[in-house]
Amino acid sequence: MKYCSKCKKLYFTAVGERCVRCGRRLIDEPSHYSPVELVTANGFELERIKAALTDGEVAFSVQEIKKDTGIQILNSAPPENCAVFVPVSDYQRAVEVLAGIGAIDENDIEEISDDDRQKLEKAENDSKSEEMSPRKRFWVKLLSFIGFLLLIAAVVYLTDFLASLLKPLWGG
Repeated sequence: MKYCSKCKKLYFTAVGERCVRCGRRLIDEPSHYSPVELVTANGFELERIKAALTDGEVAFSVQEIKKDTGIQILNSAPPENCAVFVPVSDYQRAVEVLAGIGAIDENDIEEISDDDRQKLEKAENDSKSEEMSPRKRFWVKLLSFIGFLLLIAAVVYLTDFLASLLKPLWGG
């Protein structure tokens, strides 16, 4: 598995050391956070893809393709073409979801070798092991907030205490 950090594309077949699109040197082991361009869509199809990825609990982002003209801004129309990106860790699941709704033709999906499939599964497991559960995240946020309030209270009380000690020195 090779990855182009400029084009945000994964290559599973032998393509050499350079990206086919831009010519940049390919990375052998991308981070599980690295974004991968999955599909380009617009209008209703884009909304359908976003809904399917959300329902499939796949992390994604949408970015307008820079080659489009600025006419959409003037007309307040939606962008003509948008690229949908997913992290490497969610790539397999995203492809399955989009193939399931017909947004990606199954014949266009690159064949993934067993070695690359293991790398993708490792990236998925790495991302899951780093994530906090919603319950743990809630408690960390709550305790951080309480700790911050206690820190502010300690600074205020310490300042007040020091002011009361120094006040007699200035005849107040």
